[in-house]
Amino acid sequence: MPIYWTLRAIPELAPLSRKERGRIWRLSYPKAYRHWQAWLGIAFAGICGGTGVSIGAAHGFSQVGAFLGGGIGGVICGQILMHMILPYIRQAAAEQQGVAGQKRGG
Repeated sequence: MPIYWTLRAIPELAPLSRKERGRIWRLSYPKAYRHWQAWLGIAFAGICGGTGVSIGAAHGFSQVGAFLGGGIGGVICGQILMHMILPYIRQAAAEQQGVAGQKRGG
């Protein structure tokens, strides 16, 4: 699964204006939290951060461990959330393109 660093990198949002990309993102993002997988990803990120602190503390570097563990957990959580968000983005982008086509067509 690709990592999207910007909204423009999401293929469904790429042809849209910056304003429309932001609008669709703001509509779609909260819907991810309707899924238990999103909450599991958040919990996993916390567990990774806590594990990082524990391992780091054992070696005298608890902050470094928290940073690394939280970073790893955050990336994985982000991927899970993106997997949950993409269907909503696709739906909203298709609706947006349908509305734009209707305005142009008639």
